[in-house]
Amino acid sequence: MSVYKIPRKFKTGEFKFGELPDYKEGECLELDYDTEYQLLTYNAPMYENEVRVYTVPRALMPNALTAVYDENGALDKVTLAEGERVRLIYIWFKHIMKSEHGVLKFVKEQADKIAKEIIKRKQKLARLFVGKFYDGEAVEIAVKCATAEEMQAVIDEYDGDVTTADNSGNYSVEKMITIDCETLGVMLMCTMGEFRSMLFNKAAKTFEERLKSRVLDKIDKTEDFKFISEEYD
Repeated sequence: MSVYKIPRKFKTGEFKFGELPDYKEGECLELDYDTEYQLLTYNAPMYENEVRVYTVPRALMPNALTAVYDENGALDKVTLAEGERVRLIYIWFKHIMKSEHGVLKFVKEQADKIAKEIIKRKQKLARLFVGKFYDGEAVEIAVKCATAEEMQAVIDEYDGDVTTADNSGNYSVEKMITIDCETLGVMLMCTMGEFRSMLFNKAAKTFEERLKSRVLDKIDKTEDFKFISEEYD
C-alpha cells in the first residue's frame, strides 16, 4: 500500500505529481494505492465519499498523475495519463449545481460521440436500446443497435417469440456501446450522497433525449423500429 498526497491549494496551472510542493498535513488529497489489486481509493473532500478507481497500472503510479488548479489555486481535478487515454481520478465541484452542470454536460458530449458512431455505420435499424444501471458505485449507460436481420435471428433463437426482440439482453454484448462509465462514476462519487441517485437518473434521461435528437432523424429505420429505454437489474 502506498499513499500519494496532493496539495489542495497551490497555484494556477497543471502540474505533474513530481512538480508538486511538499504538503501540509490535513491540506491535501490523500490517494491510497493498493499495489496488489491496482486499486486507488480516496475520500472526496466536502462529502467524504470513498471513491475507488480500479485497474490503475502500478507502472503509472504516481508519475502519470496530473493535478489541475483553478484561477484561485484550488485543486480542481486530478487525472491519470494512460497512453492516449486520460482518466479522471478526482474532480472538485464547488456546489451541488456545479456537479449537476458538469455531469449533464459530460453525458451530452458522450451522447454526441455515440450518435456519430451510429450514424457512421449507415445501417437500417429495427431496434435502438438505451440501458442504464446504478447501485451507488457501479454505473453504466449503454447503447445497443439491431438491424432487422439481427432482430429476426433473436426471434428465431427463441422459437418465434417476437417479444424477445425487445430485450437488449438477447443481443450480443459485442453490439454494446458504453459511455465512459468510469468518468461518470468518479463525478457522481465526488458530489453529495443524497443527491447522487437523482443526478444519475437525470443524467440517464438527458443522455437518452440527446441521443434521440441526434440520431433518429439521421438513420434509416424499419417500419417497426422501436427506441427502447431499459433499466438493468
